[in-house]
Parts: sequence; structure tokens; C-alpha cells
Amino acid sequence: KSSPSFPPATTEALRDVTSTLKVIGMVHAKKGDLETAMNFFQEAMSLLRTMEVVASAGTAGDSGDTDINSSSNNTTNGTAATCLMAATDAAAAVVRETTASVLTRIASIHLKKGDLDSAMTHYREAYDLTIRNRGTTNHPEVAGILHYIGGIYHKRADYDEAMACYQESIRIYHATLGPGNPTVAGTLVMVGSIHYKRRHLDSAMMFYREALRLNRDAYGMHHPDVAPILKSIGTILTKKGEYEEAYDIFRDVLSIKCTVHGTDHPEVASAYKSLGNVHYKLGDLADAERQYRHALSIYRKCKGEEHPDTVAAKTTIEHLRYWMRERDHRRQMEQRQSRSSSRNNQLGASSAMANDMDDERSC
Repeated sequence: KSSPSFPPATTEALRDVTSTLKVIGMVHAKKGDLETAMNFFQEAMSLLRTMEVVASAGTAGDSGDTDINSSSNNTTNGTAATCLMAATDAAAAVVRETTASVLTRIASIHLKKGDLDSAMTHYREAYDLTIRNRGTTNHPEVAGILHYIGGIYHKRADYDEAMACYQESIRIYHATLGPGNPTVAGTLVMVGSIHYKRRHLDSAMMFYREALRLNRDAYGMHHPDVAPILKSIGTILTKKGEYEEAYDIFRDVLSIKCTVHGTDHPEVASAYKSLGNVHYKLGDLADAERQYRHALSIYRKCKGEEHPDTVAAKTTIEHLRYWMRERDHRRQMEQRQSRSSSRNNQLGASSAMANDMDDERSC
């Protein structure tokens, strides 16, 4: 008898169900409801595992009863068997492709929850399935999974392993999509961040600028993917003491974030803080305090008085005001000392003149 298998229509319907479950899970993940998202992803995975078992059984089974004494029947049944095996192989490939996709979603939930080991296990399984399904490592889906595996090594501070994954991901993206495709920009940024952590600021800047060029050319300047790269570039310029250029970069970041998020958003508050930091480095404490007050106002509206970001902004403002008072006090003391020194010099000069006059009279 034939091995059990789903008819093509049933396979298609089951694939649609798993895809729907995956999309629902993605919506919950986007809303931050990770547990519900995981439940939907695992339900999809359970269905996919069943489909995988059935598809494997269909591939391993025979093609049904045949009449070995009839060459005509042999030819007909052989053709039918070949078609059936091709259809079964195609169904198995679809199952593997969908399974790999759901595995990456499950891995992302583990990653957000901080379970790096489970995330790595699921990404590795998705990587193997994708290579098996595509028949090659040179595919953008493989590059994407390598990017995430590199990200886990990155979080573990295993920078050599992370760099190896990122570089292979970049190679695959360039080979399959071309060097000008913006898909590679996110991986370039991660390579730049490793160089930054290693204090290789010039190398980090090179990767950040290339990622910026790709995203800006593809999406324009006012795009959510452009602002974070600009911020990283501005941070490096600040580290290198190039404050004027850093300030211009952070003003662009503020403009982009206001366009993308509106004026009352935590991302906009972060941009104001970056501007405030540059003012502080330049010694413009009043301007630094003004930028931090903008940030504080936004945090109060969006996050409330007790949120750590709000408290941190208030603390920074208090420190800035203290330093401004201390600076003003020092200036006053210096002015008093200068005036006192000037008076003493005048008195000394007058005393010297008087002594000279006394000497002249005595002569």
C-alpha cells in the first residue's frame, strides 16, 4: 500500500494555516506580548513537524501496487511514481522552508527574553534546514540567519566568532544581491560596532559610513534606518574630539527622528541628549542644560516621572546647574582676586612714590 501523505490541496491549506499562525505570532511579538507570540509560533511548529513526518514517509514509501508482468503498466506506474515523488519532494521542501522561517521567529523570542542558548539552537536548526532546502550556502536567507547567529556571539562578547559570521554574511549578500544592495547595511553596522568596542574607531567609521551610504541611496535621508547609523558616526566623532562635525550629525539625527516619530517621542529625547553631550564637551553648559530640558520634557510626557530615563535626565540637569554655579562662583572669585590684586598694585605704586618723595625731601 502507499505510504500516508497529504494531497497537494491539503498540503497547500496546511501551509496557509502555519503561515497565518506565524503572522499572528509576529503581530503579538511586535506588541511585546512575547508569551502569546511564542504560543502561536509553537502551534505552527507542531503542525509543521506533523507535515514533515508525513512528507518524509511519502518520500520513503513505494508508489502503490503495480503489475510487474505488464510493461505497459510498468511504464505508466513508473511515470506516476516519478510524478508522485516529485510532488512529495516539493511538498517536503515547502515544509522545510516554512519550518526554517518559524524557527527563526522562535529564536527571536528567545533572544528578546535573554535565553541565548535556546536562540542559538533554533537559529542553527534554521540554518541547516535552509542550506538543505536551497542546496547552497550562497543564498540571502542563509546570510540573514548567519547575521543573527553572529548577533548572539556578539552579545556573548565572543567578537571573533561574531566577526566570522558577519563577514560570511556580507560575502553571501554581495555574491547574491550585489554590493550595492541595502540589505547588507545592518550587518555592516554590526561589524562597525565590534570595531568600536575594540576601539578601532577609524575602522568602525569606515563600516558605518558604507552602511549609511547604502541606506541613504536606497531610502533617502529621512528614514528610520538612517538615524541610528548617523548617531553611531556622531558618537565616534565626539570620541575623536571633532565636536563641530559631531554636532551637525546629531542635528541631522534630530531632524530625522522628528520627521519619523513626531516631536514627542523618546527617540527624539535621545537626540536632544546627544546634542547636549556635545555642548558639554565644548564647555557650553547652559546650552547643554537647555538640550537636556527638552529631553526631560519628552520623557515626562511619554514615560512619567519615575522612569529611569526621566530620573537620569533630571540628575544630569542638576549636575549641569551645579557645575554652572561652581563656574560662576570661580569667576566671581577670580574677578575679586583680580580687583584686589589691582588695588594692591596701585597701593604699592603709591607707597613707592611716597617713599621717593620722602627721599627727595631728605636730600
